[in-house]
Amino acid sequence: MTASFPKLSEDFFSIFTHKTLPFLSEHGWDDCYGGLFESLNTKGEHGREDFRRVMLHGRQLFVFSRWAGLTDNENFKAMANKIFEYMTNNFWDTEYGGWYSRVAIDGYPADSTKDLYAHAFVLFGLIHHARYVEKQKSEHWIEKTLSVLAQHFLRPDGSYKEKMNRYFADETINQRYQNPHMHLFEAALALCEYKKTSENSSFAMSLLALFKNKFLDQKNMIIREFLDKKFNPDNKIGHVIEPGHHYEWAWLLSWAAETLERSELNGLGKSILDRSLKFGWDSAHNGVFDQVNARDFSVWKNSKRLWPVLELIKALNVFLDNKNRIYLGKALEILMTYYFKKDGTWTEHYSFDWKVLSDGMPVSSAYHLGMASLVLNNLNDS
Repeated sequence: MTASFPKLSEDFFSIFTHKTLPFLSEHGWDDCYGGLFESLNTKGEHGREDFRRVMLHGRQLFVFSRWAGLTDNENFKAMANKIFEYMTNNFWDTEYGGWYSRVAIDGYPADSTKDLYAHAFVLFGLIHHARYVEKQKSEHWIEKTLSVLAQHFLRPDGSYKEKMNRYFADETINQRYQNPHMHLFEAALALCEYKKTSENSSFAMSLLALFKNKFLDQKNMIIREFLDKKFNPDNKIGHVIEPGHHYEWAWLLSWAAETLERSELNGLGKSILDRSLKFGWDSAHNGVFDQVNARDFSVWKNSKRLWPVLELIKALNVFLDNKNRIYLGKALEILMTYYFKKDGTWTEHYSFDWKVLSDGMPVSSAYHLGMASLVLNNLNDS
C-alpha cells in the first residue's frame, strides 16, 4: 500500500466526522417545522423542496447514530434522537401500518404510498439507532417494520413489492427491481449483526438467494437492474445496468461472507468487482460512469455521480490485490480532488470530463459518504 492511502483515508474520515456532520447538524434540520431538508448548498442554504422523505430520515438516522457510537458525541446523539422522534411521529401510518413515503412540510402525508426502498432504509436506520443510541425505543419500531415487510411486502416468488398504496395494494405487479432488494439485504445483514437469530439469518439468506438466482446474470457476471414479473429484463429499460451497484454488491457479499459464515461469497464478490471494473471505470478520464448498456457494454450515461466512486472505494478495500490497489489510489484521489471538499461539503455530479453538472448537495448522499469513510477507517485500523 502506498503511503498516500492511509493519509487520504484518514483525511476523509476526519473531515466527514468533524466538518460534514456538524454542517449537516447545523443546517440540515428545519427549526421551524421540524424534519430534515432534502438538499443544501455549500453555504448551508436549503433547497426549495416542499416535502420530507422517510428514506432520507432513515439514512440520516443511520449516520448520526453510528457516529454517536463512534465518537460519543452528544450533539450527534441528540441529532439522531430528533430524527427518530420526527420519523416515528410523522411517517408511520397509525391506521394501516407501514411508513409513508413522504409528508408535507407541515407533517401531514403528501405521498401515502408504502415504498420498499424507503422501508429498507428506515429499518437500517432503526437498527443503528437501537445499537448505538436508544435500544429500548427503537426495537419496538424494528419489529413493527419487519412485521409489515413480512405481512404486506413479501411476494410468493420471494421478491418484495416495490411500491404499494396506503392500503397495501401492489402498484408494481409487473416489475422486479434490483436496487430496493439490495438495500433490504443490507438492512438484513445489519439486523443479523445486531441480533444473530435463526429468523434474522433466514431473512438475509432468502434475499441472498433472490439475488443469486434472479438479479445476477451469472453467465455474464452482471447485475440486472430492471426485470419483469418473470425476472426477465424489462422490455424498455432492462438493458441498463449500473456499475455503482455492482461495486455495492461486491462489498455486501464480503460483509455477508463474514456475517452469514459463507466464505464462498468472497469469491463471488471479487468476480463481480473484477467484471464491473472493466465496463464501469472510465479509462480515459478516470472515475465511474453512471450507467452502461448491458447489450454491448457501451456507456449509456457517461456522467459521474458521487455515490458510485464511494461504492467502488468500499469494494476495493475488501478485495485489495495489487491491481485493486492501483484503482483504489485513483479513486481516492478523484474523491478528494473533485468530489469531497476540506470544509466537509461536496460536489454531487460531474460530466465525463469533470465539468460540474450540479452545485446542490442531496443530503441523502451523507449515507454513502459515511459508509465509505467507515470502511476506510476500518482499513487503517487493520
